[in-house]
Amino acid sequence: MHTKPDSQTTFEDRIYSLIPENHFLKALQKTIDWKFIDKRCRRFYSEKGRPAHPAETMFKLVLLQFMYKLSDRQLEEAVNDRIAFRWFVRLTGTDPGPDHTTFCRFRDRIGAQTLAVMMNDVVEQAWKAGLVSDMLSITDATDVRAKVNTWRWKDDEEHLGGKQGPDNDARFGRKSENKPFFGYKCAVSQDADSGIITKVEVAPGNVPDSSMFPDVADDTALAVTADKGFDVPDNYELLRERGQEAAIIPKHRRGKAHGHVKARYPDDGERERYYSRKKKRGRVEAKFGEMKTHHGLGQARYYGLAKMEFQAAMTAIAVNVKRMVTLLTGRPRWVMT
Repeated sequence: MHTKPDSQTTFEDRIYSLIPENHFLKALQKTIDWKFIDKRCRRFYSEKGRPAHPAETMFKLVLLQFMYKLSDRQLEEAVNDRIAFRWFVRLTGTDPGPDHTTFCRFRDRIGAQTLAVMMNDVVEQAWKAGLVSDMLSITDATDVRAKVNTWRWKDDEEHLGGKQGPDNDARFGRKSENKPFFGYKCAVSQDADSGIITKVEVAPGNVPDSSMFPDVADDTALAVTADKGFDVPDNYELLRERGQEAAIIPKHRRGKAHGHVKARYPDDGERERYYSRKKKRGRVEAKFGEMKTHHGLGQARYYGLAKMEFQAAMTAIAVNVKRMVTLLTGRPRWVMT
């Protein structure tokens, strides 16, 4: 039977009441303490002039952009017709959403360095919630293709077939002997038990994985595992200096058979722990798959190293808050459309 609406209930309340209680964004709103946004972004706002959209609104909109793999124009359209989006970013029923140019200005305003600090704020919340165990950290790197068309270019050491591409920071690298790519490398450290990404670093595609290890390896974990691309003496020495145990997969060396493992881990107990930790290294591959397939990390959204750093950090925030919702609330419905 149709009932007459309560006169005290606003039209906005009735519209937002249509959002299912098990909607992912409702769970996300309750799971994360969003106060860190205003704390980190307050200095970018002036008290003079025309009032701007609040920092929390803008940050959440960019987060939604990376969660749902939207362009600026798609995000502008989505925030004006998806009631769950409007509720999540705290827009009233009559507030016009920001236009697509506003998102670009906001990203440029906060930049990659501030966003890295905000990512640490989210990781700290995961740690305080008891999600990050710090028993084993997995370090790995993946390729990210630049936002350029390279099908006519040759893999030259210095130049791109004699041409200057639109992305001056991207470089040629190799996933393997027969798989070159042009772009960047994104390295992460992931807590093995929770799946939370604790650190992110970005470098041009020609930088060796092993060179990224000192900056991206999590220095708070008891042990660190990584694939053979990180198997260089300096990385073992770094972990020893930090008081951490190494579980880096050794490279196969000619004539060594399985002796390369014994050479790196001569103690029986250490070698047993290595094999146990090595089995968990593949978990980061699934995380990279999620970041690329669902959140667009397979290709750079923008030009330049600084903006690639922003993309990597925001993608890590997106997958982290999704994981936190899953672990703390029990897998609410994740809507991709």
